[in-house]
Amino acid sequence: MLCPTTNCGQLMTPDYRAGYDARTGLECLHCGHCGHRGMRAREGLQLLFSGQHEYVFSYGPSLSYLKVVLSTVALNLFNTQGLEPVRLATHVAEWALLMGQVCGTVRPSGDLVLSSCYEYCRRQAVHHSGISPR
Repeated sequence: MLCPTTNCGQLMTPDYRAGYDARTGLECLHCGHCGHRGMRAREGLQLLFSGQHEYVFSYGPSLSYLKVVLSTVALNLFNTQGLEPVRLATHVAEWALLMGQVCGTVRPSGDLVLSSCYEYCRRQAVHHSGISPR
């Protein structure tokens, strides 16, 4: 996973001191470059359902979920970069976990272009496409 901290983007590694919580399915991560700590779903995120601009994900054995609500602006912006809505929603849910939000609703808001969520999703899109960043 890439570090979600703006201007970092280094790969995060498992934080063996904090470990893995088998009850939730979450693993703690650490960025050796900037020191950021966050979480990821060890077995990945599972899309439960979607409708309109809402995507609901679960992870691990817990009953927790993350609901991602994307704006039309975000969908259009990332669509021009070739990122499909479900993939974008997955990256937003990953970002939320990396930022410490383990349940509830995630609404990337404010100035999307300046947010760390936007930057994380942009880096993930570039990372997965093999295109060099601008």
